[in-house]
Amino acid sequence: MATAPHVPRLGLQTRLAAAIGLASAASITEAVGSWFSGSLALLSDAGHVGTDAIALALSLWALRLSGRPHTPRMSFGYHRMEVLAALINAVLLLVLAAFILWRAYDRYMTQAPVTGGVMLAVGLAGLAANLTMVVLLRDWSRRNINARGAFLHAYGDTLGSAGVVSAAVAIQITAISVLDVAVAVFIVSLILISAVRLLREGGRIVLEASPAHVRPEDVARAIAGVPGVRGVHELHIWTLTSGLYALTGHVVVSGDTTVQETSGLVDAIEARLRDRFGIAHATLQVDSLHDEVIPPADLAQDPRRPAP
Repeated sequence: MATAPHVPRLGLQTRLAAAIGLASAASITEAVGSWFSGSLALLSDAGHVGTDAIALALSLWALRLSGRPHTPRMSFGYHRMEVLAALINAVLLLVLAAFILWRAYDRYMTQAPVTGGVMLAVGLAGLAANLTMVVLLRDWSRRNINARGAFLHAYGDTLGSAGVVSAAVAIQITAISVLDVAVAVFIVSLILISAVRLLREGGRIVLEASPAHVRPEDVARAIAGVPGVRGVHELHIWTLTSGLYALTGHVVVSGDTTVQETSGLVDAIEARLRDRFGIAHATLQVDSLHDEVIPPADLAQDPRRPAP
């Protein structure tokens, strides 16, 4: 039973390893094709895919590292390594975008010729590799930030390769080589979109924001709806890494609630949090509320005045 939660991750690691091989092969092929054809779009796509191969390798490394057991010094283990890898991926994408824009400006000014036939053949090969990566990572992208980052890379690469193929066909027909620069700029826009998404999602986790799909007020209502709960306060919900959420809070119960009843109450709350919101790590402090406690309104009265 202890190894069951890690089985899906092993499947993701296998897919990431296959995607790394595909991305590396596609990047080398497009770089060679760019040399022979003179295409900046191919060079841009080669750089994009090559950066993605590095990003995928970082993701795979982070997944394997995050599977290490917890230690006294690392009480949550290495789960946050996935977030760190995602942020590194985003920075790599921004650097690549700046490089391609610089090359695009230089190519636009020189108007170098492009061999459309070679560009088309290599672009089709890159498109096939990227489509395969999209299929490999699509299902996992919905539940893991690293898989989502890898999928966004592959998806952007696919659109970039489609642009390369379209530009190659157009250059073959019209001989307008500036279309090559236009596609390179289009690829830069895809890179920037992917980088911003990863930065936004990774930043939310680093800042310990509540999960995007979880509303704290809904969680508070769900806890308050458990029979025996009289109130909820000091509620904090945050994301440790993709799919792993934590919660702390104070639960108010009646002062005559027994220890055994309190234990059952906490178990019921934890089960509700797991089932409704996917929150697996909950730390709850139970506060007893005694009815005989002096109401706040009475505390504000002058003690020298007799009670009415």
